[in-house]
Amino acid sequence: MLYMYSLCAAVIALSLDLVVAIPEINDINILVVTDAHSWISKHIHDDHDPVLNADYGSIASAYLNLKSLASETGKDVFLLNNGDHVEGSGLSDASVYTNGIHGYDLFPLIGMMPFDALNIGNHDLYDNSTVEYMTGASNFVEGWNGNYLTSNVYNATTNDNIGSTHTILKGENSDTSILVFGFLYHQTDACAAVNVEDPSDTVLSPWFLSALQEGVDAGVSAIVVLSHMDLKDDNVYVLQEAIRGYGDTIPELQNMPLQFLTGHTHYRGWSKLDDFSSTFEAGHYLDTLGWISFSADTSSPTWFDFQYVDANLDELYNFTGTDASTFDTDLGLEISSAIEATVEELGLRTILGCPKQDYSYAAGLGTEDSLYDLYMQKVIPLSVLNIPTGTGNTPWHLSSTGSLRYDIYPGEFYYDDVFAIAPFVNVFRYVADLSGQDLQQIVDELSQTSNDSPVRTSLPKYVGGPDSIDPNLFYDLFFNDYDEPYIVDAVEAVVGEDVVVVNWRDDSTDPNFVDTTLCWATSVPALFPCDTDDV
Repeated sequence: MLYMYSLCAAVIALSLDLVVAIPEINDINILVVTDAHSWISKHIHDDHDPVLNADYGSIASAYLNLKSLASETGKDVFLLNNGDHVEGSGLSDASVYTNGIHGYDLFPLIGMMPFDALNIGNHDLYDNSTVEYMTGASNFVEGWNGNYLTSNVYNATTNDNIGSTHTILKGENSDTSILVFGFLYHQTDACAAVNVEDPSDTVLSPWFLSALQEGVDAGVSAIVVLSHMDLKDDNVYVLQEAIRGYGDTIPELQNMPLQFLTGHTHYRGWSKLDDFSSTFEAGHYLDTLGWISFSADTSSPTWFDFQYVDANLDELYNFTGTDASTFDTDLGLEISSAIEATVEELGLRTILGCPKQDYSYAAGLGTEDSLYDLYMQKVIPLSVLNIPTGTGNTPWHLSSTGSLRYDIYPGEFYYDDVFAIAPFVNVFRYVADLSGQDLQQIVDELSQTSNDSPVRTSLPKYVGGPDSIDPNLFYDLFFNDYDEPYIVDAVEAVVGEDVVVVNWRDDSTDPNFVDTTLCWATSVPALFPCDTDDV
């Protein structure tokens, strides 16, 4: 077990091989998944060591086994989810091409899970259609019976919370209960269907103090804040200080155990906040099942016991004290079967090509394994720039480096890999008639922009291609619609006037339609043909 009290110590610990063992069952015991991004099926490539061969059904079985283990000593375990359900695999995003909704096939599968409470993530809020489906026809939000939490996310029309502001989870085997909130960082680029309030404003709302009082009156043992934000985000400290500050009004809050479960930035980390609180982040893409437990005793500083468990079946067996013959539960098997049936129905294991080498989204430009070089030099010219605009200018593409999310691996490249690499299905635009000198200045200025993408790489904020910019040529500058406002602002600042943005092959009923996802499906068969021995 690990007992750590500084971020430095936590970071050092991440470099060690952690021994996965049956955890110590404490007063409050929490399993958490964050930023799954629809990776609820097992990973199909050798992208991690150990192999990530567990799926959401496996997570359900692990939880139920730990609940059974905890019940032997009169304790409880809670299973929580910290948001970003969509955009990451074909289970979420293939449906965009059939009914226009990210998550259409995904949300019913998540709804089978025994989560005790869930948070919302920023990727769940980029499309009106996704929000409308979650809150309407899918019955997803309603189906959690008040335990889908959106403390600072509101319906833009009614100004009601999308879900619930908070919930109290009560143990089945003990008198332990926890007050749970679900916060999102102050997202400013959400779709028009929602408003996301700054957490610093939310904590001043009367309901927040009332919720804290409600929890204390109900005798909760701890407060848990599902926080879809980096574990070092300023909002974590805003929330912590607000809760502790209300201790002047509600004295029980001063030493009540307070656990933040963070996410959004896709890594593993832990940090102590005060003698009775910590913040814990548990990876992404279902590579991690996070465990944290602690005492409800308020008479001395809280010991936080945490583990990162790889989504690997052998590790889950060790963690739950089971083996291959005793691990699976009826619910877990039912969920796994439903996931695989959906994978089959969507054709996600269809082989599109057979790459001979790795290509990494984190690799530096100019290296042979750079996915962004492959994107700019090969994929975009083959699939986006292959039809002339009619201007006679040289086409050139610019993209932010948060657009690609997964690597290419040698062997079989599946239809599902298209969505893993580029899940956002953004359409293309262009601005015509930029001089090479102006284009270079635009790129130089955008290169000064800090790279705030949660996908951690050493790449600049923007990359472009194919080829270098010739100052003597004129260009049509292509970009996707997500990057459009940032790039167009830069263009207009350089040329000193408003520019015309032209839609490019964005009619989904047209056979020439292409977007940031389909460009991979179009180009991979030509780039990586399979030999007969490959398939």
